[in-house]
Amino acid sequence: MNTRHWIQHFEQNTPLNDALTWPESASPLAEVVRRALAESLAVFQLGETGGGTRLRRYAAGLAREAGWGGYPRVVDRFIAEEQSHARLLARLVAHLGGRLRQKQWSNGLFRWVRGLAGLEFAIQMLLTAELVAEVYYGTLFLRCTDPAVRAVAGKILRDEMQHLAFQREFLVERLARLTPAAQRLWLWQFATVHALTAAAVAWDHRRCLRALGVEPVEFCRRAAAARAAFARRLERLLATPEAQACVS
Repeated sequence: MNTRHWIQHFEQNTPLNDALTWPESASPLAEVVRRALAESLAVFQLGETGGGTRLRRYAAGLAREAGWGGYPRVVDRFIAEEQSHARLLARLVAHLGGRLRQKQWSNGLFRWVRGLAGLEFAIQMLLTAELVAEVYYGTLFLRCTDPAVRAVAGKILRDEMQHLAFQREFLVERLARLTPAAQRLWLWQFATVHALTAAAVAWDHRRCLRALGVEPVEFCRRAAAARAAFARRLERLLATPEAQACVS
């Protein structure tokens, strides 16, 4: 893994989130849309507030195992960027007249599932959340007329695309060590977990999605397409000589 590249990326990009500005005028959204959106964003904001203790512990162990000396530092910067998203979303919820949340059922369930298996599964669940978030923020950017919402959704969407590239690079080096059959099994269970997660998010945020003209079933379809595109890219990279070199 090119840890130097990712350290530089996060150090340059994360401060842009705290510096993001938008017009101070009140939201132009209809009340029903504004309220549903504020409630939905508050849930996503809660999901970005974790301290990353388990992830940092895993990064330290992996650095020793795989010889990735810079990986713990990359993970520190990655967590800092996620926390900057939490601050950005908190500002946006306030702009929409909403209130932040301290707990919520789907967020609690996601954290519980993430802790069921080893820390490597926690990485997979984090990737799953980012793939679903890609579709969610893309929907907000395309469907919402509030300039503040579009500014925040666009910025987080660009960040998430880089996060997916970061996770893909990680997965290529980890999955390249497995047999082809084991890789296919991993991809199958990944698709299953992702589908369940997307369905839970679509149901939990159905009021917001419908206020923006998107049915939960359509959201799930888009999420499945995003996951499939990610998997195809991952499989192509696993077939390259560079990936095969990770085994030796």
